[in-house]
Order: sequence, then structure tokens, then C-alpha cells
Amino acid sequence: GAIELDLNRFPRGAKTSKQCSLEMVTNETELPMISIFKQKRVKGWWPFVARDENDELEVTGKVEAELHLLTAEEAEKSPAGLARNEPD
Repeated sequence: GAIELDLNRFPRGAKTSKQCSLEMVTNETELPMISIFKQKRVKGWWPFVARDENDELEVTGKVEAELHLLTAEEAEKSPAGLARNEPD
């Protein structure tokens, strides 16, 4: 499965895995939409979807993600992976 998010307008992520569903992709007009360029930071669960043998969408997985929009200066100060804490 896959998910594509338009960073200007995408559905707010679900708070839990159980709340993450196919409706997040199919009922976009009824869901609150966000822009990473306005909010700068977002965290949540989004469904991975694919077409089944009947050409209908189905959830094939779920991903928990946290997106942060940084300036070039901020990104240079904290390169990917280096700003993270050591594993427990």
C-alpha cells in the first residue's frame, strides 16, 4: 500500500491506530484538512491503501508519522538522525 499527502492540504492524522481508517482517504471533504506550511509540525496515524481485485480501495497498513517543517538554517543545525535521543 501507499499514501500520498499534498503538503498544502491533507487530512489531519488520527490520534490512535484504531481511529486510522479508510475514510481518512475517501471522505476528505468531511475531514479537517491541514497544511504543513501553516502548522509547521504535525503528528498522527495515516492509512496505507491499495486497490483490491475488485478495484476497490482497502487499508493495507498504517503508519505513525511526525512531520516538521524547518528552515534551511534549522535543518543544517540538526541533520537528520543526529537530533534524536539514543534508544532506550
